[in-house]
Amino acid sequence: MLRFCLPVLALLATTAPAWAQVDLLPEIRVGVFARDAGADLFDGGRIEDANVELLFAPDWGQLGLLGEIRPHIGATLNTAGHESLVYAGASWTVHVPVLPVWGEASLGAALHNGEWLDDDAPQRWGCTALLRASASVGVNVLPGAAVMLTAEHLTDGGACGGPDEGVTNVGVRAALRF
Repeated sequence: MLRFCLPVLALLATTAPAWAQVDLLPEIRVGVFARDAGADLFDGGRIEDANVELLFAPDWGQLGLLGEIRPHIGATLNTAGHESLVYAGASWTVHVPVLPVWGEASLGAALHNGEWLDDDAPQRWGCTALLRASASVGVNVLPGAAVMLTAEHLTDGGACGGPDEGVTNVGVRAALRF
């Protein structure tokens, strides 16, 4: 997983100033997830997903005390032979007044690569397209930097007639704002 994270961080570090000048990409997030977390939430052996997410300028409106809605794209890459995915959607972020704490809810769609995996890999979903919902609680640790706990849930809702074993991943991420 370190082989994946270092090149991504190097790429983000070299391109971040250029993105920040045009105010197109105000936030980048990176982190790790425990896959299919449930009762074994703190089992370190389940940490097999790396996540990167890009949030864009709040074009969809400032809602004042109700927060802001921002479009996002991201990827969750599995390092243990399970499904990886790319996703897009909208994030609604609400900051707690006076405190450096905030909460966020996201909703969108995802595409996974389960059909391309080895034949002996279990197929979790009947569809390539999935519904993705997530929630985060974060703390601003420095101006322009935050850490957050995130839970994401993925499902196809049984829409394709195959199995639908939804998955819930839980992890920690760091955010860099421009």
